[in-house]
Amino acid sequence: MTGTTDEIVELFEAGGVDTVFGFPCEQMDPYYSSLADSSLRHVLGRSEASAALMADGYARAKRTVGVVDGVGGPGAAYIGAGLCEAAGASSPVLALTGDNGRDIRGREVIQDADNEALLDEHVKGTADPESASRALEAVADALSLSTTGVPGPAHVNLPEDVLTDDPDPPDRSVSAAYPAERPAPDREDVETVVELLRAADRPVVLAGEGVVRAGAAADLTAFADRTNTPIVTSINGKGAVPEDEPFALGTAGRWGFSKVANDALESADLVLGLGTRFSDLTTVGWSLLAEDADVVHVDLDEHWLGKNYDPTVAVYADLRATLRALLEGVEDSAGDHRAERIDDLATDYADWRANFEGELTSADEPIKPQRVVGELNRQIPDDGVLVSATSFSGFFSGAFYQVTEPGLGYLQARGSDGINVCLPQAIGVQIAQPDRTVVALSGDGGIGYHIADLETAAREKLPLTVVILNNDGLGSSEASQLSSGSFELSTNFHEDVDYAQVARGLGCAGTRVDSVEALPDELADAIDSDEPTVLDVEVDPWELPPILMD
Repeated sequence: MTGTTDEIVELFEAGGVDTVFGFPCEQMDPYYSSLADSSLRHVLGRSEASAALMADGYARAKRTVGVVDGVGGPGAAYIGAGLCEAAGASSPVLALTGDNGRDIRGREVIQDADNEALLDEHVKGTADPESASRALEAVADALSLSTTGVPGPAHVNLPEDVLTDDPDPPDRSVSAAYPAERPAPDREDVETVVELLRAADRPVVLAGEGVVRAGAAADLTAFADRTNTPIVTSINGKGAVPEDEPFALGTAGRWGFSKVANDALESADLVLGLGTRFSDLTTVGWSLLAEDADVVHVDLDEHWLGKNYDPTVAVYADLRATLRALLEGVEDSAGDHRAERIDDLATDYADWRANFEGELTSADEPIKPQRVVGELNRQIPDDGVLVSATSFSGFFSGAFYQVTEPGLGYLQARGSDGINVCLPQAIGVQIAQPDRTVVALSGDGGIGYHIADLETAAREKLPLTVVILNNDGLGSSEASQLSSGSFELSTNFHEDVDYAQVARGLGCAGTRVDSVEALPDELADAIDSDEPTVLDVEVDPWELPPILMD
């Protein structure tokens, strides 16, 4: 260990980080030595990419920066692949890359690369310090950068010779918690929004993940209840309000959609976008909002204000601060004239879900994916977390899984749309919140990317449940090919792959589920287990997901 690496580790400890992730390399041996002598837990991922995704899951669940380390060159490239999700989802992950000494760079030594260039596209800022003291400064700056304003990844490159120098004493500590600041909304903007709300007959809130990230779910629930304003969410907006409340209408958009949510957006005379980017998926190609509807957009990211819709009022502010200001501005009777509308919409939403009840409880075999999600709804505790892959499994979970306790109860890789994210991200969530039930839901296509990290879950003794919707191929890609051109190319896997056996080989419990009768008990046993458990569920590959096609 060195003074430099000791001080870096102490920065993390003082900032509130208790776990870091990575894949050790020789250039950073002093850093790992300091970690070994500290209170921090280092979790070895089976690749730099999976370690970065674990750090992302940890950051979202722990509300502190996730740290990932690895070698430069190929390791930096893999970290970049893992940072795609964090970059797209504004998740604060600090990447540390080891590097060769500065005196031998560019001379074709092993793992030689421009690590800053490799990671620049995925981070808010990158640094390549030239001295031990500047290295400490760079790490402190990166922690601050990743949590200040819009959260996001940052990178510090650590050359071997810099790590072995002795630094000047550091002059500050930095909190790794986020959000680091909560800018208040402009008072005139709040008053304008309150007036628009009073005048509206059919207001709708479109809530994105920003509400969950800001810790504003309880405030949004109070706002909806007081003003009788229905709430629709993006896929990762699940948890912005309890989804069993009368004003909660489910997920809007093209994927995993609720028809009632989409209809409410289309007919709204006022749309309050909170922590959402009004994306293509959420608005069905920007077609859901009426041209004459007033639009209020509140976000901490100025980049997205007005990018996809021209708002009547654009509010650059923290969402929790904004909702609390709105609650102060609206009287208790502000939504009385809309109470009947809430009752009607709640009935419509209940009817829409009832249309799928037969599928959510189906006894058909092969097992319907909807039945799996139905079981997850019944068996994951209210305070549990479902981490879902995108694509085939994400379509079904986005539509039918309900989060009834506000906050982080559902997570899908909407920052990158990567089907590979689910397993390592769920490991990070479970490490951050060891006492919560965490379930990972993936297709067999997505699980293959990082399946070796089942060994990580076993080594770390995580009580993680992994449910694989096994349809022997890339179900979403196959459906797209058949619908668009009546062809199939490179979408099928070997039919005899037994992921439960693979799981057992990697140190986890594993069960293959091909009987719908066995599904409830196997899922209950897996959730109750204190060891990582994989359920390899044979599902119907031809079941159509709930998506809107152009």
